[in-house]
Parts: sequence; structure tokens; C-alpha cells
Amino acid sequence: MKKAAWIGVSVIGLLAAIILIVPAFVDLGIFKSTYLPFIEETLHRRVDVAEVRLALVPAPSIRLSNLRVSDGPASPDNTFFAAERVQLRLKFWPLILGRFEVTQFVLEKPVINLLRQPDGAFNYADLADKKFPLAKKPEREHKTSTAKSQDPAALPLVLPNRMSIKEGQLNLGTKGQRPVSINGIDLSLENFAGGQPFPYRASFRYPGLKTVSLEGLLSYQEEQATLKLKENHLKIQDLNLPVAGSVTHVSTAPRLDLSVASDAVDAKSVWQVLSAFDLTPRDMEVAGMMGLRIKLAGPSSSPVAEVRGLFKDVKVAGKRALKGKLKGEVFIQLPMGGGSMTRRLQGNGKVAVSDGALTNADLIKKAQQVTGMIGLSKEQGREATTFKTLETDFTVADGLAKFKRIHMVNPQMEADGAGTMTLDEQALNLAVETVLSAQASARSRGAKVAAFFKDSRNRVVVPLKITGPVANPTVNLDTEKLAQKGMGRFLEKNLDSLLKQKFRR
Repeated sequence: MKKAAWIGVSVIGLLAAIILIVPAFVDLGIFKSTYLPFIEETLHRRVDVAEVRLALVPAPSIRLSNLRVSDGPASPDNTFFAAERVQLRLKFWPLILGRFEVTQFVLEKPVINLLRQPDGAFNYADLADKKFPLAKKPEREHKTSTAKSQDPAALPLVLPNRMSIKEGQLNLGTKGQRPVSINGIDLSLENFAGGQPFPYRASFRYPGLKTVSLEGLLSYQEEQATLKLKENHLKIQDLNLPVAGSVTHVSTAPRLDLSVASDAVDAKSVWQVLSAFDLTPRDMEVAGMMGLRIKLAGPSSSPVAEVRGLFKDVKVAGKRALKGKLKGEVFIQLPMGGGSMTRRLQGNGKVAVSDGALTNADLIKKAQQVTGMIGLSKEQGREATTFKTLETDFTVADGLAKFKRIHMVNPQMEADGAGTMTLDEQALNLAVETVLSAQASARSRGAKVAAFFKDSRNRVVVPLKITGPVANPTVNLDTEKLAQKGMGRFLEKNLDSLLKQKFRR
């Protein structure tokens, strides 16, 4: 027993000695003097590290604290990349022999600051033409001294097959605009190897959204420097969407070709995502299923997102506009980059809302005031703000939604019009011609002014102008339209007195 105990104590003592003594014999100065200058020469950026330490428990590893990579040549004093800690987990015996063979690469709390210049270029544009191999094959070592002098130095380090990022942050900024911060970035890669699919998971937090995650399988083709997605899923809000595509030219200037397609998507969750980017009203309630197609393509510095939505009896209820059942198709294209997002939006749509109501404007009220229409019951008054159908065709460009056609039908009137809505402040400028129903028109026969609004079918036609904020627009008589019909001079002289007479009665 005593012999066994001594053996155990000796083994523990030997291990303790290895843990305490071996790090002292490993020259970490070689790491700083060899690898960091190489990285600086490759990036043409200053690289600073506070300290480099070696630990043997729980596994051999090199830890770099407070790593900082400066911005490009134009702003060398700014920080492009920083990390609180970088950990390289190593193989034990190669370490004893003075070689660094990394088994896992861990970034803790990294911060990347991306800044878009006025000309559209990002602060990593100078890195786009440099090649950074994702997986270096160790057998490629036999080159002549002449070739070595001409080619860039190869990093004497085999990249690991396990990598992870913990609690990262990405700051996206454009000069003169408020930056957007994406926090809680986590990334894990397992069994990373060229040619074979390997699992991964990436997630982050975006203001106004729940945690967004993307996971599945990736495969990397070194010859084409291409990442291909396989069995990938994007989880955002309560959506679980399949993602397909690839990222080419990964080692130089990455290009995206990604797509999402689903025929049955919860419209409420899609609306919540769009409202987080201020593309839809936040106070509108949405329910139902819809079809969704998303494509993200182009260079990573300025990709273009395309979204196509197909609505199938989606219920909408907005306090600032309307409510009803929505059908139709909308296509939106958004070039990523600086400047106002609403200014960059382009697209078109054709939608119809049925069995709904206007919640921001009472068109027939103005028609009543102008024509002297009397005797409208409460129920008929309520009908004036409801509609059986409301159809519109529109385009989006340069910060404007242009309504080429607006057609509404309800029990008391039929309305046709066109106009615009600004997207930044959401203000209306619509011209609408309301045609009162035969029943409503008959109630205007006793009013002197009504005769001037009658058409050939004895219906009262009142041209209206709807202007101002979407939440509370102003409805006025369209005097320009009346002038075109030759009624302007008469109204100019007689409208005020006739209205006073009506209200006096």
C-alpha cells in the first residue's frame, strides 16, 4: 500500500511539475515576434496584444488578451476589430517540440466596427483583394528559395476544425448617420474541413427582434473558395424558414447568393420583422398565412435584398389606415448600404382589401357638407366608412409610394383616385373622386349646390383631396378638379353663402 501511495504521489507531483515548469520552457516571444508581424504585414494594419499566456489545464492553450486590429490606412487610429480574449487550444506533444498545432479557436467578446464611406466603400475594402486561406494543407512545404521570396509568406499554423465566437458585437455605421449595433453574436463550427459538410450555428440579437439564428450544414470548396449551405434554417421571431444558396470568393471579395422560400408563413411574424426595420406600421395587427420569397444576392459590401409576399386572406387592423382581409402580391427590392432605407426601397404591388373599413378618413362627411345631403341615418353613416372592396396598384421608389389606381366600393358611394404617400413621415397626397350611390344622391336633391355635382346619370360626384399624415389626414374639396370642370367660378361666389344657409336651416 505504501508503495502504491508513493507512486500516486510521484505521478501527481510529476504532473504538477509539468504544469508549472513546461510553460516556462515554451518561448511565447516566438509567437508574438513571428505571427503578429506576419499578420500585420498581411493585413497592412497595426495589431496590438496586451499579453500572451500559456496554460496547460484544462487543456494546453495560448490566450491573447485585449487584441486590437487598427482600421485601414485612411484611419489607422480607429479600431476595426477588437477582442477581449483570443484562445488557441493546442495539441500537447507538438507544443513540447515547439510547434503550434491548434485544435480549437475561440473568440470572446469580439467587436467589429464596419464603417461605410460616402462613396459606398467599407473600411475593409483594402482587405478585399487579399487572400486568406481558410484551411491550409500542411504538406505544401517544398518550395525553392526564389519562390519564397516572390510569394507571400505562408502562415506556419494549421487552422483548427473547431471554432467559436462568444458574445460578439457588430457595429454598422455610415458617416453622418446613427450606427446600428448587432449584439450577442455567437458562432460555432464543428469538424471544419474542406470538401466535407460540417455543422454550424450562428445567432445574434437585433433591436426590436428576438434572437435570430441560422444553423445547418456548410461545405467549403477550397479551389473555388465557395461555401455552400445544406439543410439550413433561419429562425427569426416565430418563423422557421429554409435557407439555400452559397457564398463564393470567400477568401477575396465574398459574393452572396442566398434564398428563402415558403408557401405558408405566419404573416404576423413577417410584419413584426419588417416593422423592426421601420418598413411597416408597428401598431397594425396582422393575422393569417402568406407566401414568402426572399433573395439576397451580390457582393457582401453591397448586396441587394428582394422580398416577394403573396397575401391570402390575411386579416389586417390598423388604427392609422384601414382594416379588412388582404389579398394580393407585393414585391420590394432593397439595395443594402448607406443613406435612408426608405429612399433605397423600390418595388410594386397589387392588393385588394375586402369587408373592411377606413380608420383614418371619413370621405362621405365632406361630401355631406358640400352637397347639403341630409337625412343620413346612423347606420348609413357607419356604412360610409366601411367598404366591400378596396383595390390599389402602386409602385415604390425614391422615398415615395405612388398609387396609380385606388378603387373603393361601399353601400353609400364608389371612389376612384390616385396619388402618393411619403415613406419617411408617411404623409398622403391623394386625389379621390367620390360618386354617391343613387340613394345618397337622392337625399341631395333639395340642395342648390348639389345640382352642380350631378353627372349624366343624376349621381352626385364630389372630387376630394386627402392630404397630411396617414394617422389623421385632412379631407377637403378638390377645387382644382372643379375648376377643370368649369365650376370653380360659381363655387367661388356662392359656396360660402349656400353652406351658411344650410347650417342656419
